[in-house]
Amino acid sequence: MERKYRLGLDLGTNSIGWAMLELDAEERPSAIRRLGVRIFTDGRDPKSGQTLAADRTLIRGQRTRRDRATRRRNQLLLNLCRLGLLPQDTETARKLVTLDP
Repeated sequence: MERKYRLGLDLGTNSIGWAMLELDAEERPSAIRRLGVRIFTDGRDPKSGQTLAADRTLIRGQRTRRDRATRRRNQLLLNLCRLGLLPQDTETARKLVTLDP
C-alpha cells in the first residue's frame, strides 16, 4: 500500500518551521515522520537596529524623485513649445531655459 504524507509549514518573519505527517487510510494525520526549523538572520544592523535595506530604499527614493522631476520639467518644456510659448528651435529653447527669471 502506498503511504500518503502531508507537509505542514509555519512561515515566520525569521524562520520556517516544517513537519512531515504520515496519513492513515482516511487521510488523517497518524504519525510525525520528520520535523524541523530553519532560522534566518534578523536582517537588521545589530548596532542601530535599522534594516539592511534602509540605505538602498533611501537611494531608490532619491532616484525616483529625481526622475519624476526630470519628467515633469521635460513635459512642461514640450507643452510650452507646443503652445508657442517657447521657440521650436531646440538650441534657442535651451538657452532660454537656462536663463534665471
